[in-house]
Amino acid sequence: MARVLSLIILALPQAWARGDAAHAGCFLHRGDKMLVVKLTYDGHKYDIPGGHTNWRESAASTAVRETYEESGYRAQAGKRLATVRGGFQIYDCWLQDSHPGKGHDKEVSEVRWMNAGEVKHHMNHGRWRFQNDQAYLYLRWLHNRAYSENEIEGNETSLNETEVESFEGNGTTAQLKSAPVNMTNTTGHERRLLLI
Repeated sequence: MARVLSLIILALPQAWARGDAAHAGCFLHRGDKMLVVKLTYDGHKYDIPGGHTNWRESAASTAVRETYEESGYRAQAGKRLATVRGGFQIYDCWLQDSHPGKGHDKEVSEVRWMNAGEVKHHMNHGRWRFQNDQAYLYLRWLHNRAYSENEIEGNETSLNETEVESFEGNGTTAQLKSAPVNMTNTTGHERRLLLI
């Protein structure tokens, strides 16, 4: 047993050096909605489907496997969108089938497709598992998808340059092409998000 643990401990830095994450998930969207799961633990909050690797698979494979296990949807992983808290890698994924192939697992109480308005509503009420680290990314990515689809369809969508204030409103600014979204976090501080 001690030898097995030693081998695992020796392998961890090599896995991290390859970019394999201890956990990963899929940002899976369909039209203007994203797939979310409501967890049966950690405050019964919303999150994207994802979980821990079994160390025999890449982070992208982990994201796909965990998405199927938690939601029943088969997905294919594309590019990595972000690496966030604790090395959690988020992949841009797309559906392989339009309907789930099985029911969700016991860690999940609800599987649903949520639009940007619903994402924002649940953010304003503190219902996301990683409220300040990840949830705003999902809202931004949903907005980007909607903007891209409007652009492809020939609809005119104008994004103006805007000044963006930091979470605490301390005057930190950035000039970027963006569409701002104002939200209030659970402590009552207004947050102006930059959707790029």
